[in-house]
Amino acid sequence: MKKVSGRWLGFVLIFLVGPFTSILSGARVRTPDEFIPSRLSQFVEANILAVHAYQVGLAKLSGKGNLACYSAGGLDEAALRKIVEHQSSLLETDPDILKAWLLGIQLPNDSFHNARASVTARFSSLPFDPAQDLNPILNCGLVPPDHAVVNEFTRFLKSEVHAPDFQVRAIANLYQTVMEVERDGDLLQRLMDSYIDLGLPVYVGQFGLPGSDEDFLQAGRELAARSCPSPFATDAAAWQIAGRKIWNWGEKKLHIRDENVLARELLAEPEMQPLIPLMRNMPQQKIAIIGHSFTMGIHWSSPASFVQIVAAILAAQNPGIQFRQFQAGGLTAARALHEFLSVSEPDSPPHNRVRLRAPFPRAYFDEAVVWKPDQVLLVVAVRGDEDLAAIKQMGEGFAREGIRSFIFDDIGDPASRNSAMLDRFHQAALSAGFSIIEVKALLATAPDRSQFLCLDGIHMKEPYHRLMAKEWLKFLIGARGLQLGEAPRGTEN
Repeated sequence: MKKVSGRWLGFVLIFLVGPFTSILSGARVRTPDEFIPSRLSQFVEANILAVHAYQVGLAKLSGKGNLACYSAGGLDEAALRKIVEHQSSLLETDPDILKAWLLGIQLPNDSFHNARASVTARFSSLPFDPAQDLNPILNCGLVPPDHAVVNEFTRFLKSEVHAPDFQVRAIANLYQTVMEVERDGDLLQRLMDSYIDLGLPVYVGQFGLPGSDEDFLQAGRELAARSCPSPFATDAAAWQIAGRKIWNWGEKKLHIRDENVLARELLAEPEMQPLIPLMRNMPQQKIAIIGHSFTMGIHWSSPASFVQIVAAILAAQNPGIQFRQFQAGGLTAARALHEFLSVSEPDSPPHNRVRLRAPFPRAYFDEAVVWKPDQVLLVVAVRGDEDLAAIKQMGEGFAREGIRSFIFDDIGDPASRNSAMLDRFHQAALSAGFSIIEVKALLATAPDRSQFLCLDGIHMKEPYHRLMAKEWLKFLIGARGLQLGEAPRGTEN
């Protein structure tokens, strides 16, 4: 093992504050080839075991799944929870310090503790100690059986590609996690971010494998037949959606297909070229979006939401336009008015990111008003009278503050097919001061509308978000009015 002497400790600590790649060799990017393979394997296997521990507990709690496949091996519930806690701490390890360990660099404890006071607080966990969180997981005694989903996927992927075991197992760990569904918005994202940071592959496309929905379904049929009954769905459709999620999130996080890629593609289209001067001539303004998952970039259904695409386009063409999203999955009008906004979308770019600025949390509506936007787009679910009352209160509140407010006439949400409720929504919105942007007819007649709906039957894929981005952008820059076919607005902005 490489050991850093006290003489050089200060030098190493100084460089740790900057990019890790500068520790030993300037700005050269570290790759897994430079890491100790056995240590990479230990890190990946620890995550696999911790996810399995959680799923063992899930099987016990739900009574679902093959208990032989999800045996606790003598561990009680407290021990299983402790393993999960160790994983959480492991994933919170400063990436630079983890990389130092993977490279075999050892920071001596005595010298480090003397120098800690002079190092920024984010290195309070220095140095990485395997005995703290890694080894307790590796030595927990759990052994995922042959037919556990993580091992079945490992065998499947090994039959398709030739790659180091730790690379195959990293992707298998992601599939293992995403199959649960409930933790794909938090733990899965942390795992993917960690693996990407370490240069590990995170989706099968990086091995050159195809990624159509049919490809995932075909693989799903094979995997479903071999996987043991679990406390979550393991049928072919579940494997298919898991494959699509991992693929789309992988491409998004690696910036292979994200809002910036889609923005460049749309700007290159002939119909968009004449609109660029209008984009550049927009006056400086702030645009708030209060919305549910159709507006959120973190969802797996598309490389980016229409909101992110428009924000990326205008960030490139007119930096004076500011966007801020106030968002949550399944956000209804009543929740937007009353529920506290607590977190920002973790992977959103700076021009989309929400950060709480108040010492106490506010509701989505209140936080948007405090930001003092020039206009706001509301994309929320309206299910009943409570939501209609919230629409009225928010619209009147925006009007009092001089904020122009807009909704779409319909966004194609399969959960909002109640035409009577939609009519009541429009009436309440208009009476409260909202303006309605027409897109329903365009969505209904789009040539590629059959490609809108994703595998979950709820959310929308890239073709939908491209079309919505174009229409909202045209409206923002004054190239179209509220109604389709209406003359371009001359003074709206």
